[in-house]
Amino acid sequence: MTAQATTDQTTTGQTRLAPTAPGVTTTVVHRGSVGEAGSMYTRLTACDPAGRNAGALLLTWELRLGVTDPGGPVFPVLRSLDGGRTWHEHARVTDPLGRGNRYQPVIYELPADLAHLRAGDLLLAGNSIPADGSSTTLVLHSSRDGGATWELEGVVDEGGPAVYDPSRTSTTTAVWEPDLLLVDGVLHVCYADERRKAQGMLQTISRRSTRDLRTWGDVETVVGVPNRWTRPGMFVATGPLPDGTYRAVVEVVGPHEVPIHLRTSADGVDWGDPAQLGPQLVGRDGVSLSGTPNIAWCPDGRGGTTLLATGRHSWLDGREGNHALVSDDGGATWRSVKLPVPAVRHVHGDSTGYSQSVRWNAAGELVQATTVRGATGSSDVVVAVVEGDWRRLVADEG
Repeated sequence: MTAQATTDQTTTGQTRLAPTAPGVTTTVVHRGSVGEAGSMYTRLTACDPAGRNAGALLLTWELRLGVTDPGGPVFPVLRSLDGGRTWHEHARVTDPLGRGNRYQPVIYELPADLAHLRAGDLLLAGNSIPADGSSTTLVLHSSRDGGATWELEGVVDEGGPAVYDPSRTSTTTAVWEPDLLLVDGVLHVCYADERRKAQGMLQTISRRSTRDLRTWGDVETVVGVPNRWTRPGMFVATGPLPDGTYRAVVEVVGPHEVPIHLRTSADGVDWGDPAQLGPQLVGRDGVSLSGTPNIAWCPDGRGGTTLLATGRHSWLDGREGNHALVSDDGGATWRSVKLPVPAVRHVHGDSTGYSQSVRWNAAGELVQATTVRGATGSSDVVVAVVEGDWRRLVADEG
């Protein structure tokens, strides 16, 4: 089953904004329209410069056009061939199951062959949900032509209605927020899972794995705390760092600050004791990240590795902000970073910045994709490119 696609014919009505800082190019790639649900989950993928996709940048997000639109919601795929400065609509991935590609998309470039796919092929996972919200289905699509056309590979897992209730008395059974990682010929899909309440776990990070994209292993628990109030969610992992280890971030819903914690794995498969959340991400200047985490890495220019973690917003002395955190020692210590899009964020009543992401383009420039509340009351999707040394944005020079 192949999804409908529109390939590089027009831009998306993008608008270049005035520089927010010297050397920062900022572009609105999608204008939220009146009545459109706010865009969230801006997910960037930076393809391998030496691979088949030649360093292209890909971007997707939740494009929820409303239940009356023909075909239902789709996952848009935008592509940039100039490091993130201009974007073209490359495809709109529809749902052959007829439910609607509604929530939480993520694109992943395969670093090696997998089943009938080859290194450089693309995977797109997301949450297919009908208009009445009666079920949640994590679906997996593939593209063999750089993202122009997409085929449904199958279903990773299915959960109950798309109802959000984080209270300790909730009975919800949804599955949410897939994340993809290929390790030694096995594709691992981690996701938030509300179906373990009988074991005292309000929500867990579960995992299912496959070698052939047709059969899936049993559900495993990667993170789960059996105390009925700790709710870990939105697991996002790096690929292997140069030393072979992996990092992942997890949010904890419930506390007002929605703290973000760091997990470490020696092999990308064993993430340690599921009941241990790992250290909270807090900068040396006291800045902490809050909600909907993401993480990326790049070489630090001295033979080491730099991690950069983002949340929906940040906290400092009880005030909300829009900082990220950077670490040059594998996550042992962190410094705060001023993100190039200086959006105002609030913990309540504001979904902008939800699961924003950063990556580096083939030239080594930092690229941020996020959402900002627009004039219509919906959200605009904004991409910023930091020319030259992005480390000048570091706020804590300590």
